[in-house]
Amino acid sequence: MAAGTASSLSLREARRILGIGLPIFIAQLSQIGMNFVDTVMTGRYSAEAMAAVAVAGSIWAPAMLLAIGFLLALPGMGAQLAGARRPQDCAHLFRQGVLLALALSLAIGLPLWILSSRLEAFGLKPGLADQACAYLRALIPGLPGFLLFICLRSLLEAFARTRPAMVIGIACLALNVPLNYAFIYGRLGMPQLGAMGCGVATAACYWFMALAMLGCILFDRELAAIRPFVPRRADPAFDAALVRRILRIGGPNALALCVECSLFALTAILLAPFGTTAVAGHQIAMSYGNLLFAVPLSISFTATIRVGRELGAGRAQRARTASRTALALGLLLALAAMAATVAFRGEIVSAYTEDQASAAMASTLLLYCAAYLAGDSLQCIGAGALRGWNDTRTVFLTSLASCGGLGLPLGFVLGRTDILVPAMGAPGFWTGYIAAIAFSAACYIWRLRRLERLGDSEALARVLPQGAGPASRSRD
Repeated sequence: MAAGTASSLSLREARRILGIGLPIFIAQLSQIGMNFVDTVMTGRYSAEAMAAVAVAGSIWAPAMLLAIGFLLALPGMGAQLAGARRPQDCAHLFRQGVLLALALSLAIGLPLWILSSRLEAFGLKPGLADQACAYLRALIPGLPGFLLFICLRSLLEAFARTRPAMVIGIACLALNVPLNYAFIYGRLGMPQLGAMGCGVATAACYWFMALAMLGCILFDRELAAIRPFVPRRADPAFDAALVRRILRIGGPNALALCVECSLFALTAILLAPFGTTAVAGHQIAMSYGNLLFAVPLSISFTATIRVGRELGAGRAQRARTASRTALALGLLLALAAMAATVAFRGEIVSAYTEDQASAAMASTLLLYCAAYLAGDSLQCIGAGALRGWNDTRTVFLTSLASCGGLGLPLGFVLGRTDILVPAMGAPGFWTGYIAAIAFSAACYIWRLRRLERLGDSEALARVLPQGAGPASRSRD
């Protein structure tokens, strides 16, 4: 092993992470930018429409992340197989992921459809509940498209192909604006649907992403050579053992994402009694926070790919270098984002709304958002590195303890009660967020340090327990 790879941090690894991660960042920014566009365009339509999108999105996001979480086992598993020089097994993994995506679409979509007609039970006024229901039901047909996109993207990411998702993300963001304009405001010959129109536009974008990614795979020469859509004779059409392994790795991952998202999603619902201003201000802060989250999220996905690939090739020391370099990059970028948020929060809020009350609330919450960023970056990237180790159980248990045991209870006590201080409203919930995310970051880093003590053979057995190691070892 070269001397440079023994270092905890590596400039060479940093360049690799940035090379793989920059297209992921742009792709994620484009997808998160769709939420920004949805918030701005519904906010310009009416404050009630923006609040309806916020409340319905608070129900949609945990459900969709639950499905996505299962599928996020695929990039790490695929990267391990690619690192072990087993591309045909990687293609077989992808085919099973597609079947799982279709099953998850039905399992998640049907309960959402039923729940959408019962939103008044959460304390929403009838008019707001009707708009939220319409938005949610417009989104549901797009769920299979988005989950198929996740599967198709995972195959490319296993081979470090991240640029197609970037190009598709940019195209989708460009498409979302005219679709929103047409369906929200009733332009270009379309009916004026308000919040529901925003859901129609988003669902159409999801299917565009899936079909575009399918085209990228069909025209990729290396992937065409492994025939990802044609099973080998020895491969069953449905591999129950492999699907169980995907679920075993992805299940804790899915629950972790659902728990983390629920911490934020429940806030919009719990803030509903405070009125539209509180919900709208919280939605603006969340939308901006989601834009910034594209940075650590892209590094997290890259850490999964890099750690998984090095472990699959039997190079535990290089996996350690990859995870530590990713954490250092993420922290540096988070500190820069914190400074920018504090300095320009007035200008940021003005891009979202002209309503003075909502703007004042959002401006205050952006200070809490800035305080949240460093811990959020470390916990997100730490979780990504652990997924490269297939250690999703730790991610789930930590998320459950930090969000369910610390963040939500503390946020509720500070935001809705006078037990510790006079009820703070939305700032109280954000204080709970900060405490929860700091705890998660500490736990993930501690767990990574323990895993990094394993030798090459022990690490390889952990991530590829069912089969042989790499057929050959690359020196790169």
